[in-house]
Amino acid sequence: MLKLSIIIPALNEAEYIEKTLTSILDNRCYESKPEIILVDSGSTDNTISIAKLHVDQVIELSPKSSGKSEVLNTGAEASGGEVLLFLDADTILPKDYDKDIETALSDKTIIGGAFEFTLNGKEFGLRVVELINRIRYRIRHSFYGDQGVFVTRDIFFKAGLFPKRRLFETSELCKMLRRYGKLKLIKKRILTSPRRFLDGGIYSVLLNDTKLWFLNNRGLIPDDKKADIYWEENERRGEQRP
Repeated sequence: MLKLSIIIPALNEAEYIEKTLTSILDNRCYESKPEIILVDSGSTDNTISIAKLHVDQVIELSPKSSGKSEVLNTGAEASGGEVLLFLDADTILPKDYDKDIETALSDKTIIGGAFEFTLNGKEFGLRVVELINRIRYRIRHSFYGDQGVFVTRDIFFKAGLFPKRRLFETSELCKMLRRYGKLKLIKKRILTSPRRFLDGGIYSVLLNDTKLWFLNNRGLIPDDKKADIYWEENERRGEQRP
């Protein structure tokens, strides 16, 4: 079994982090445990105290860190695994995920990949979101952060780590990785929280995401501008919540 390091970015994830960490241990196939590194960027709840019961290392960054790319790169640089898996703090890995990753990478033309994903909710709109996102990553052959992206350590560092951007850092990383080999989509589904869609309105969030995706793929506005639009929309929707 290849040595696996799982890097989890976190900010005030106390509601979700224990289930995520438990799934890492409970859903593995092999007896050997993966290395788990949580990189926290300023949590004010008890995320860190919960994580310390389960992980190998907690790294605490300043809330003023430059964004998710810096958080993920910090975790990767601190890790020791031959394979790196980047996992959101509100996401549950499928059964035997470690074996599936090893099987995918046994093909020497494959240097990384990701899982299919399902949003944890029964609303019809969430199924629409899943469908649209699957179409997107089949068109662009790039994955997103909530899909549990994995990559061999040597290729990740050879590609130059996550690019310093505030949005679409994972899909941009995939573009860089494809210079070195193929990316595999594992058909098993990762389970992730739909909270962003439920809080902001499913179709409203989907429309905004699609707009930014379209602009990003055509290079019509700089990365900081896209990030401003994204975070302004999130803030506006948050203010509308009861």
